[in-house]
Amino acid sequence: MRKYSHKDYHDAVSELVEVIAKHHGEQVKAVYAGGSFARGDFVPGRSDVDLYVVVKGEKEELQEALHNKALEIERRHFNNLRAALDEVLGVTVTTLKEVEEGNSFLAMGFEYPNFIKDGKLLWGDDIKLLIPKPAAEKQKQTAKNSLNKVFLLVSRLERNLKWLKSVPFRLVPRKSKERWTRQAFELTFRTGALFLGCKGIYVSAKEDIASAFKATMHNEEELCRIMSYALSLWEKWKTEPLDDTETKELLENSGKFVKRMQSLQTSP
Repeated sequence: MRKYSHKDYHDAVSELVEVIAKHHGEQVKAVYAGGSFARGDFVPGRSDVDLYVVVKGEKEELQEALHNKALEIERRHFNNLRAALDEVLGVTVTTLKEVEEGNSFLAMGFEYPNFIKDGKLLWGDDIKLLIPKPAAEKQKQTAKNSLNKVFLLVSRLERNLKWLKSVPFRLVPRKSKERWTRQAFELTFRTGALFLGCKGIYVSAKEDIASAFKATMHNEEELCRIMSYALSLWEKWKTEPLDDTETKELLENSGKFVKRMQSLQTSP
C-alpha cells in the first residue's frame, strides 16, 4: 500500500475547501475541520478527516453536492485507503439556523466541548460563539445515548469473532485485517471517550482518552490493561502493520471492553 504524507491530507482538504469557496461561497458561512486533522495529530494512512460545513440556507442539496465532490477528490488522493476506511474525507452539513438554535450536531451535548476546543476554522466566519452552550446534564445524556448505540454494535463484532475462530487468521485478506483493526481501535477509544463523557469528562485524542480513563477507572484493572494495550498497539500501527496475534487480541479485547463497559453502565 502506498505511503501517505501529511501533505497528501492537507492537499486534499485544501482542494475541497477551495471548491466550496469558489462554487458555494455565497451559500456557506463556515468550513471547519474536526477530530485528529484539526488537532494536528492525525496519522497519514490511518486517520480520516471530518469536515463540518455551516450553510446559510437549506442544506440537503448542498450536502449531496459536497459529498459527491469529496468522494471524487478522495478517489484521486486516497484510492488505496478506501478499502480500509469507510470514508477518508467526510463532510457533514448543518445550517446556521440549527447552530443558533442549538439544534446542530455541533451543539449536541457530548460533541460540543470537543468542537469548541478542537474545531479548526478552515474558511469563512467563526461561528463558535453563536452556539448556545448545552446544559451539563444534556451533555452527559447525549454521551449516554451515543454509548448505548455503541453497545448495539457488539453483537456484530461477536459474530465476526465467531467466524474468525473457525478460519485460520492467515487466510483472512490483508485489507479485511486493516479494516477490522481500525474498527477495533475506534470501538475501544470511542467507548472510553463516551463513558468519560457520561461523567462530564470530555477528551478526544487517543492519548488523552487513555490517560483520563485510567485515572477515572483505576479500580478496573482489566479495563485499564485493555486500554493501555490498545494505545501501545495504536502507536505501533502508526508506522507498521500489526502481526496476526496482535490483531486478534485487539479484536477480542475490544469486544471484552465494550461488554464490560455495558455491564458497568447498566449496573445500579
